Amino acid sequence: MKSRAILFTVLLLPTIVYIYFALGVPKTFRAPFFGPRHSIIVKDKNGNDKTDTSYFAIPSFTCHTVGNTIFNTEKLSGHLYVAVFVNPDSLTTLLPSLAEDLHLNREKYKYARFVFFYPGDSLGNVTPSCPDFGKDLKLNEDSAISLYLSPATFDSLHAKYYFVPDPSRKKDPWQTWSDAILIDHKGRIRGYYNIRMASELKKLKEDVPFINFRDEAAETIDNSTIEKR
Repeated sequence: MKSRAILFTVLLLPTIVYIYFALGVPKTFRAPFFGPRHSIIVKDKNGNDKTDTSYFAIPSFTCHTVGNTIFNTEKLSGHLYVAVFVNPDSLTTLLPSLAEDLHLNREKYKYARFVFFYPGDSLGNVTPSCPDFGKDLKLNEDSAISLYLSPATFDSLHAKYYFVPDPSRKKDPWQTWSDAILIDHKGRIRGYYNIRMASELKKLKEDVPFINFRDEAAETIDNSTIEKR
């Protein structure tokens, strides 16, 4: 009898987790997918073809970090992160609100990494004037990565990878050129935030754990379904 109860709990738990995060978390329709999308054919649980949606994902690329070491963004695969493009002109105006909020509410950001993009020299090398964002914001190496690019690559990644026009929307979803971008663990764009504003930082703090746990719950359901079959 006890073994049956344990088995029942194991089988039921994924469903409970999914229902909780699908229905029990406020504003469940927040954090949609952004960028171009297209239809693909996949197999359903019975092995039949069905139409599904494939969402835009950030391609992998390499660039420099502090110390002029090479960083491959494939290391971010499987991790939720917040990308922030900072140019020299916006350095002093973009980050103060984020720095203050991180100081006061660091625990609420614990499920996300920050990846800061900044233009280096013409080859993308780190120069003495390049800031170390992790150090400046008092974030450890696991929580913040500073990436340096040539100005041309900086602009290209910004326009083609992270601030990608979405044909399904009447207007671009971002408010400013330097909005923070929330990327989920599959590299998909899930939100844009003007981090100069407290209300936008509040949205970011709500979306980070929501996406993290909702996606985790969905994967738990999928894995449980596969195991049952």
